[in-house]
Amino acid sequence: MKMPKKIGIEVEVQGGPMQGMVSEAESVDEQMFEEMAPKGKFTPKALMPLVKETNKLLPLFGQTGDYPALREELPQLPTDFVRVLSMFKAAVDDAINSDVLSPDMAIDFSAIKDDSGLMLLSGKLNQIGKSMEFKRFLKEPPKEEEEITYDEERTPMPEMGDEEADALMMGRM
Repeated sequence: MKMPKKIGIEVEVQGGPMQGMVSEAESVDEQMFEEMAPKGKFTPKALMPLVKETNKLLPLFGQTGDYPALREELPQLPTDFVRVLSMFKAAVDDAINSDVLSPDMAIDFSAIKDDSGLMLLSGKLNQIGKSMEFKRFLKEPPKEEEEITYDEERTPMPEMGDEEADALMMGRM
């Protein structure tokens, strides 16, 4: 089985302890995506449309839409492809949480077990890619967590003596 090229960031570290740490991190990363990868019987009939829709979405994420075609039957999706789909999943989850996309657009890897799961995902990616709201959402800078402010000035609780604290604890039991 011919594996497509790996999409990602290349880090070049020569020698020293950093090289070992980078290699270990890459190994853990690869293992995580391999475990996450949907497993089943996937034919080119369903893989090709999924790759096509993936390539249409990649430019929205600042990447070139040149993921290579998957022309062979596969027992599991390649880890580098799962990495791309995971990026889509994270953005879609954020868009759903922000009420930009409907919850039925959620990407669920556990639901992908055969060609019908791939075709369903292809259809979702097609709809997501056509959503102007989603495109605007991706262009917006991430919202920062709002700082909680209180209208009233907080006054500290008066300190309790040991006996009062014991009585309070006994009252809770």
